Amino acid sequence: MKTEKKMNRRKFVAHSVAALAAGQTAFAFRRSRTQRPLCNYRIAYNDDGHTLQHSSGLDDLLKKGVDCFIGTQVDALFWSVGHSDIYLFDTKTGEMFGRHVKQFDNASEYRLHRGLQSVLNDRRDYVQAMADRAREIGIHFFASFRMNDCHDSPEGWNSRDQYSQFKKAHPELLLGKSVHPAFATGFDFSYPESRQNKFQVIEEVVHTYDVDGIELDFLRHPAFFKPDEAFRHRHLITGLVQRVRALLDEVGTSRGKPIRLALRVPFTFELAYKLGLDAPAWMEEGLADVVTAGTPRGHELDLSMSEYVEATRGKPLTLLGQIGLYHPPEQTRATALNYWKQGVHGIYLFNWYAPLRNRDQWRESLLEIGDPSLLNYRNKQYVFDKQIGSMWTRSHPKAQLPLEIQIAKLGAAAAIEFHIGDDVQAAAAAGYTARCKLVTRFEDAMEDDDLQIKLNGVVLSQEQGETEYKPTLFSKEDWFHLPFKAQLLKTGLNRLEFILLARNHRVAAPLTLADMSVWIDYETRT
Repeated sequence: MKTEKKMNRRKFVAHSVAALAAGQTAFAFRRSRTQRPLCNYRIAYNDDGHTLQHSSGLDDLLKKGVDCFIGTQVDALFWSVGHSDIYLFDTKTGEMFGRHVKQFDNASEYRLHRGLQSVLNDRRDYVQAMADRAREIGIHFFASFRMNDCHDSPEGWNSRDQYSQFKKAHPELLLGKSVHPAFATGFDFSYPESRQNKFQVIEEVVHTYDVDGIELDFLRHPAFFKPDEAFRHRHLITGLVQRVRALLDEVGTSRGKPIRLALRVPFTFELAYKLGLDAPAWMEEGLADVVTAGTPRGHELDLSMSEYVEATRGKPLTLLGQIGLYHPPEQTRATALNYWKQGVHGIYLFNWYAPLRNRDQWRESLLEIGDPSLLNYRNKQYVFDKQIGSMWTRSHPKAQLPLEIQIAKLGAAAAIEFHIGDDVQAAAAAGYTARCKLVTRFEDAMEDDDLQIKLNGVVLSQEQGETEYKPTLFSKEDWFHLPFKAQLLKTGLNRLEFILLARNHRVAAPLTLADMSVWIDYETRT
């Protein structure tokens, strides 16, 4: 018993010292945060590095990867320096892409390697050339690290050329069968070797390149621990983030300039905790300068930012709302305005591949979405999310679509709630007429279905509705375009109810709302 008491006392003293040290560290980080200028980024643009695929030398890369932002609202470029455990620069601590590959699996991987080599042949430290050019045109340059990218997973993206020698030598450090097969090749961050493996490359980049900031991307891909261990291991990731913050402060002080830290995290605290990420603590401790809240894929166009808006209120911290993958300007405007109305400080674009295909439309969005005043009376399409595959269930919210609609007498009406950033009443006062319509696609619909639709409690007349038929491989899709009075639409939260009054009893499948969007087109009164 005496031995047990001594051990408990030792543990108590050790924990007390650790807690005191942690408190002192947190104070130091908060103090350093007050000494770092606010990041007023209208748009931050994340390039996954695949612009290299389409580059033939350094000058071509600078033109396609940096100069393209001249005259836009982009204030920060986040350049991904690697995927999986492979890097797109001449690293000494990690493994450079293609170093151990004799034959590439596909043309895309080879083009990436070819582009990288063409740039390295012109300048080995091409990352510095990108950072320098970015500053010349007035934008900040961040080296972005995907903290546990799994594109090398055989049962996911199967980019075998990205499977590192370190992973081959240390399979015991990987998550394996404890997670979805797509994330099996990710590192288990409960091992100090896994955390050090990532930190050493971050440290190399910070010491080697004069960058304006570092991004730690915790969403691509979202698995760091065995699921049942994630929450209790969250302090381990916090310790890693603290090490990076301390590194940036130390190097920044020696250079006489701040080096900023950006974090990309799940858009709710609950989802973050499930992954072992204590995002609220990171903000409270002053570790970050920029926080982007979103989802791994970034496709969603109707995310709520309420928790992060409240958590960042009154703090010298920049909150960005994420738009992932390129969408038409009307959809991008709608998503951006929704974010602005919720209280974000800027917009973050992720995997926005359009510049290599449709540069004119791509540039149009970069000239407007960073300023909410330019979005007020522009045409928009508010598109609502559909449920995604099982691999993302731990990092995405449950989507409202698809929505099964039962006969009204069997229960409550099926409903969709959504946010609208537009103020159609203010638009009318400013001389703009808003023409609104609801666009829906139903599955297993019958001609004799009697479906009533209510918007904010008002029944919508379907007399002016029109069906648009789109052919598919074996059949067609029916898209129903239903105009409605603009004044029914609220700025902020809206509610649509679908009340099925009658249904053909010979059809067993439920009537299902598969797709839905709200379109707003503006006309100037003459």
